Amino acid sequence: MKVLHLGPLWFPVSRDAAGGRETWLAGLISALEKLGCRNTLLAAGDSQTPAELVPVVARNLVDLMKDGLAGEALYYQEHQLTLALARAAEFDVIHSHLSPGVFSLSAVPTIGRRVLHTQHTPVWQDFEWLIRQQPDLWLNTVSQFQAQKLRAAGARRCFVVHNGIDVASFKFQSRGTGLAFLGRIESGKGPDIAVTIARQLNLPLTLAGPVIDNELFTQKIRPYLGEQIRYVGVVNHAQKNELLGKAGCALLPFRGAEGFGLVSIEAMACGTPVVALANGALPEVVETGMTGYLTTREEELAALVLPAMKLDRAQIRHRVMARFDLSVVAQNYLKLYEQITEPV
Repeated sequence: MKVLHLGPLWFPVSRDAAGGRETWLAGLISALEKLGCRNTLLAAGDSQTPAELVPVVARNLVDLMKDGLAGEALYYQEHQLTLALARAAEFDVIHSHLSPGVFSLSAVPTIGRRVLHTQHTPVWQDFEWLIRQQPDLWLNTVSQFQAQKLRAAGARRCFVVHNGIDVASFKFQSRGTGLAFLGRIESGKGPDIAVTIARQLNLPLTLAGPVIDNELFTQKIRPYLGEQIRYVGVVNHAQKNELLGKAGCALLPFRGAEGFGLVSIEAMACGTPVVALANGALPEVVETGMTGYLTTREEELAALVLPAMKLDRAQIRHRVMARFDLSVVAQNYLKLYEQITEPV
């Protein structure tokens, strides 16, 4: 099986990427290679992958934009689309991990039947509208939560393959203390809720992630920073391991409807239980009373933290290994690729 992957250009595709999608894709390709699948990746030139790498742009767009060498991502994605069309005939499947801007690949007569689009982000009403116009796109979502919306809009070829991680790359910690929050510092991710809960329970809290909403950070995070509550910025893979593994509980009070919730399984891979709001796909990921606790009410989160800290951390890691390890995810994708390439 030969697969052409269209990766995001914002960050390099690598295990240590700042973006969750880029980190996930790097691991997926490695797992697919172990299954005998041959992969080619169209992505930023500073990506790290065992696949054949075809650079769309020399460096990732975030760095180029910081240096004033790029300003609008769509032009670079257009070039990526051109490269995909030029090489499409070489592959059994073209697997896009991008935005709706490349859905037009499915309209190309010679390759459209072999294009798979993975929906990593929330399903908005505009996407539902598009599906009503093009119900035969080959799609996969990373949760049943997403798939139900698309199927209700009329999608006829919509499959679910949950996200996954390389569990072995996360160090198991048999004990942990305090609270950890990992996510973008913006209202939708709820870092301010995490701060409130830490103060209410008088527990130490470490927050990590890029500051997206400066006003939120200035007004609701910074005033409480000190010995009890720390902000450590953006973390790499090793730092993420330490942050999540040493925590007694990962507090992820995401207000938004998470398409999956990758941080939750990263925490659980370290043995750390999760307490979160039961929004989006989180009920598919966190098993209540086994790997963490969920609630629909913000005011109930604090009461769940101490019960979560008493859960069996070895069992938490075992559940993640069985359900979300990339070896399992890669096998599910390979089955889907085989279904796509079956003769009509």
